[in-house]
Formats: sequence, C-alpha cells, structure tokens
Amino acid sequence: IETDSGNDIPWPTVNDTAQVGALLAENATITAQDMTFASITLKAYMYTSKLIAVSWQLLQDSAFNVENLVADIAGERLGRIWNTHFTTGTGAGAQPNGVVTASVAGKTGIAGQTTSVIYDDLIDLIYSVDRSYRQGGKFMMNDSSIKVVRKLKDGNSLPLWQPSVQAGEPEVLLGYPLVTNNDVAAMAANARSILFGDFKKYKVRRVRGGQLVRLNERYADNLQTGFFMFGRVDGNLVDAGTNPIKHYANSAT
Repeated sequence: IETDSGNDIPWPTVNDTAQVGALLAENATITAQDMTFASITLKAYMYTSKLIAVSWQLLQDSAFNVENLVADIAGERLGRIWNTHFTTGTGAGAQPNGVVTASVAGKTGIAGQTTSVIYDDLIDLIYSVDRSYRQGGKFMMNDSSIKVVRKLKDGNSLPLWQPSVQAGEPEVLLGYPLVTNNDVAAMAANARSILFGDFKKYKVRRVRGGQLVRLNERYADNLQTGFFMFGRVDGNLVDAGTNPIKHYANSAT
C-alpha cells in the first residue's frame, strides 16, 4: 500500500465466513444480515540504511557511477531490516507486527520433533486454515527447513516436494507454492518454523518508497560525501479472527 503521507491508516477487518445468502420467494421481503467490522491501524515507522561516507577521490576517479551503487546497497539494507520486521516484528513499540508473530498455531510437532516435521503435520497444518484461505495458500519457511522438507517422501518413496518447471515460479509442496524466507526461524525446540496460509492478507504500508539523501557539506572537512536512504513502513496481518495464516511449531522436547 503506497501512500504520500505517513498518517495512521485504519484498515477494516470483517469475519463473514459464517454467513450465507438466502433463497427468496416471490414478493417476499429481503431479510437483513449486518456485518461486524473491526480495524487494525497501519502506522509509518521510520527506517534508515545507516550512513555511508564516500571519499571525493572515489567519487571522482571511479569508472562507474558510485552514487548508483551506494543507492543499491542502501536499498538492500532497508529491504533486509524490513523483511526481518515484516516476518518476526513484535508489533510492540515502534516496529511492525510480523507475519510469524501475528500467526496462530495450526500444528505442533509431537515429542522428538524439535528439528523435524512429518507428512501428517503438514497435512494438519494445511487443513487448520479455513478453506477460503487455502485457495490462495502458500508455504513459507527458512532455507534450512526446506532442506528437511525436501527429504520427505510418500508411501511410494516419491518426494513431496516438486521442483518448479517454469523459470521464476516457486517450488511446490503438496500442491502449494513454497516460498523461502530466511527470517522465519530454523527448526529448533519451540520454533515457529513453517507458515501456511493466504499471504495476501498480510498488508505492508509504505510512504513514498525509499528515498536517498546526499550530504555534500557535512563531511567536507574529511573530503567525503555522505549518503543514506530512509523509508517509512508498517505491516500487519488483516485478521478478523479467521486466522488466514497459521504456523507449525516444533516440539519443545
């Protein structure tokens, strides 16, 4: 969600999954069924890439555009911290509510599964999510967890994991896309290591994208020019109690 200003944005939530339409007889009056709305608030927390000081010699003598390189590096720094907080942010204080933090438990491994998951657990995790969210469902997990999952086989010794046959498309696990996110916890005791659900329900708000600032005078006595990038963002799961994203947690022991 791109905005021009950083004012708080109330985002509506509603749980209407228990309601259905009605058959209407000729000349009959339509019955009313209101919806109950709630909301979450998307703020605009300030992030920076930290300062990058570049010498005037490098700016003058380099065969390539140093400013463009610095902008790319600064943008990547912002992207990394944003991804971390959109994944595991506490939602308390001045940071987003990460998708792992906002998710609820869909399945917990039995004793002994501190660094593993079994086929039945994945099935239980999928079906713990309401069918309306399973239609757009995806798995998300750490790269090390994907290595564990890729070794799982069905009763015919065929792998559950299916490689993508099209460039740019994610791998498939049990018929659902599999997305790598190394900010999701690796498998360990009590770790919330696998997410499943409709990730379109996680909303990211950003104010005017990332903006690069060039400081020409501040570091002139060191014959340097300073650069930094800043951006204002927030994120939260749009959840009206229907829990569109759930997690698998490894056993405590």
